[in-house]
Amino acid sequence: MDALRPYTIVVRVDSSPEGYAAAEYASSLCLKLKVSFRLVFLFVVALYRRTGLQLINRQTDQMNADIREDAENEMVRCKQFLSRFESLVQYEWISIKDEGNVGPIIVRFVKDGFGAPVDLFVVGRTADVGIKKIVGGHVSDYLLANLSCPVMIVKDTYDVSDDEGDR
Repeated sequence: MDALRPYTIVVRVDSSPEGYAAAEYASSLCLKLKVSFRLVFLFVVALYRRTGLQLINRQTDQMNADIREDAENEMVRCKQFLSRFESLVQYEWISIKDEGNVGPIIVRFVKDGFGAPVDLFVVGRTADVGIKKIVGGHVSDYLLANLSCPVMIVKDTYDVSDDEGDR
């Protein structure tokens, strides 16, 4: 590792208790680091792939429109959650949208799109949703097997009931 380059931690974040736990873990880890760091929260929107069949594509487009709308709402929730860390650690927010399953989208992004070495990838133990869950399985398992950097899997869940007094 280059001594001048910050230690880079990328966290896959979503509005699940596991995603929140990963964000909290990575933030607390950064507070303990004795070196400069770069903390990046990565939000992934996984869309269904279009096919060569027009009839199927109409359904796919409708499902993807629903996914995009749900993702916008989820991003708002995630950013609200992450705002609690703003006074403690500096972080970046990156959201990406692509077709396919979450795991392969993240691997492509880290390999080709991030543009900097990742020293640690933090992820909660969550599975893809819907049909993708059946064929995709746990995102963390996929990342562990396919990322070329260390992967920290946070198996705990964030207790959202602790936040109910904040409202």
